[in-house]
Amino acid sequence: WYGMQARAQSFRYLGPRPPCLVIEDTPDYAHRGYYLDISRGKVPTLSTLQRFAERLASLKINQLQLYVEHAFEFKFDPDISAGSSPLTPGEIIELDAFCRDRYIDLVPSLACFGHMGRVLSLPRYRKLAEVEWPAKDWDSSTWRQRMKGCTIDSRDKRARKLLSDMMDDFLPPFSSRFFNVCGDETYDLGKGKNAAFAAKHGLAPLYIEHIRFLREQARKHGKQIMFWGDVMLQHPESIREIPSDCIALDWGYSPATRFEKTGAFIDAGLASYVCPSVRGYKVIFNDVEEARGNIAGYARSGIEQGAAGLLNTDWGDLGHFNLHACSLHGMGLGAALSWNAGGDGKEGFDKAFSFQFFQDRAGTTGRAFSEAGSTEIAHWPKMIEPEIDAKVDLEALKKCKAAKDSTSRWAGHFRRLKPSHLVGQNDLDQLALACEAIGLTAEKTLLDSARSARGKRMPAAVGKRLRTWGRDMDRFIRDYSEVWLAANKPHRLEEIRKRFNAVIRRAGA
Repeated sequence: WYGMQARAQSFRYLGPRPPCLVIEDTPDYAHRGYYLDISRGKVPTLSTLQRFAERLASLKINQLQLYVEHAFEFKFDPDISAGSSPLTPGEIIELDAFCRDRYIDLVPSLACFGHMGRVLSLPRYRKLAEVEWPAKDWDSSTWRQRMKGCTIDSRDKRARKLLSDMMDDFLPPFSSRFFNVCGDETYDLGKGKNAAFAAKHGLAPLYIEHIRFLREQARKHGKQIMFWGDVMLQHPESIREIPSDCIALDWGYSPATRFEKTGAFIDAGLASYVCPSVRGYKVIFNDVEEARGNIAGYARSGIEQGAAGLLNTDWGDLGHFNLHACSLHGMGLGAALSWNAGGDGKEGFDKAFSFQFFQDRAGTTGRAFSEAGSTEIAHWPKMIEPEIDAKVDLEALKKCKAAKDSTSRWAGHFRRLKPSHLVGQNDLDQLALACEAIGLTAEKTLLDSARSARGKRMPAAVGKRLRTWGRDMDRFIRDYSEVWLAANKPHRLEEIRKRFNAVIRRAGA
């Protein structure tokens, strides 16, 4: 299978009559995965996920995980996923078979410790949280509250019954022998119901006790568990108490990440994956160069330390505004370096990426990704924040002016490209829109600065620019809605549209 993918890549580059050649190649990492958030806003349609798997297969990726907090149709309690356009068991079964046919292991991933805000916001489960959910309900909570989530009371028998019921529904549609129980960012752990236990025994025993419980529940379904390693890295002396058949997922999303920390798990006898990021969260265009340094650093360090896999993550914090096509560069780089960790992840990769994804031999597309992903002004949700930021410094204004002058060029480049075997028309539309979003954000920052400098009296020229910006935003959200609905279920789109419409009204458009 992988030989055929290599052959296809070579033929695309060399033409239908390549010279006589022998391809001799093996992957550096046995497990080469991609992790896609489907819980913070966007829930892809089944056809989108199948196209997604097709792309991963062409890149020799052999593992796919979908991050689920609540976006699955739980039969025992439909209220958990109500209104979230969830994936159904039937869709998972169909996707699982589709992935198997392409040598991809579809691994179930379910928040079973922290990040359980949606579940624990429901009236019947609120008392099962370590610290009760702070908002009235899920819909009235903020994006930041949802992102931080909520930690389950791991020692409550009713909470354990809830998790057991969730696993009984969630795990059977998956044929994989693995199960990611997550377990990251348990911010509330030991600060509420279990404060006395934590004070006496420490947080590590509380955490490990729950991992052992989840492991036993997973074994009933024939699954071996994985867990995110951030909490246990705060208690390195206790890592050896984790059962030896658990797989540690070591994550960190900066080029400055201490990549060698993966060794703490490997030295303790645990199989471990290194888990970088395509850096699409909380931005409107991925931080491409930050992702490059992060992915390359983890890929090379993981091989040196003996990591079993590389799992490249793609998150959707704060409503999942970020458009998935902007992750293509990071996806391709993760695929390339998990196969060959010592490969050229810079100019050589960008040239190959431009051609293999976009049929661009000149390498212009790789440069466009790098430039659009390095503006340092693409923060989300800056473009729809109602407040006027009076603290914009001169350097930030320079970056906004430079980006504003370039966004139309980047957007035009992506619009002129044609679909390929790896990229569809919707992907190209997403890329062009993301570039437009950078320009709209830049203009908002410049307008905020001009309005703040002049106090309550707004010059006519600034008012005219503001109204034009509002009209551009109105057109943008219509186009954005179209690309969303072409690839995803409708869940949470209306929430983003309302935020846009509010700021458009304030602009007087």
